[in-house]
Amino acid sequence: MRASREVMAKRHDEIISQTSKMLRQRGIIGTSLADLMAAVGLTHGGFYKHFDSKDTLVAEATERIFAEINSRFEERSQSEGPKAALKAYVAEYLTLAHIKNPELGCPIPSFAPDISREQAGVRGAFTAGLKTTMSLIMDGLSCPSAERQSKALELMALLAGAVSMARAANDQKLSSEIIAAARKRANTLLESRR
Repeated sequence: MRASREVMAKRHDEIISQTSKMLRQRGIIGTSLADLMAAVGLTHGGFYKHFDSKDTLVAEATERIFAEINSRFEERSQSEGPKAALKAYVAEYLTLAHIKNPELGCPIPSFAPDISREQAGVRGAFTAGLKTTMSLIMDGLSCPSAERQSKALELMALLAGAVSMARAANDQKLSSEIIAAARKRANTLLESRR
């Protein structure tokens, strides 16, 4: 018996949700279709009822990850103002909770290195999400508009680099020091008017 459109849509959504978590935990290369489909209770062969390829799935999951993160950022920006939203984003980003739970966090420190080896569709989805995040960050900066893109890129690199390093270190004290140093520099960037 053929699954209804509603059931297919629900399964499609479950696959995207699980992929979003796995990509951030394992990276693109470490996320196998067999493991992914087993995690959602489906067979490997069932994958192709939902997606043409792993690239299509990764692109959709990447879009979803950035959409969820950027939506929260934008909602906070509208309710509290762009500067307050940016401060909250940075404060939440530079936490041990973010380091210890990559499956719930930003895709940049989780699987950006894998993206450079992917096809155009995956890279395009990642780049679009990155640009939206950068735009939201730029809106929250106090520096002159001519300097905002540069400062936003510096801040994004600082955040992603600090989380990547803190996750890679197997020394809790060092991880905490990395985050503290990044927090200090980020606060300087947030307060910079020049």
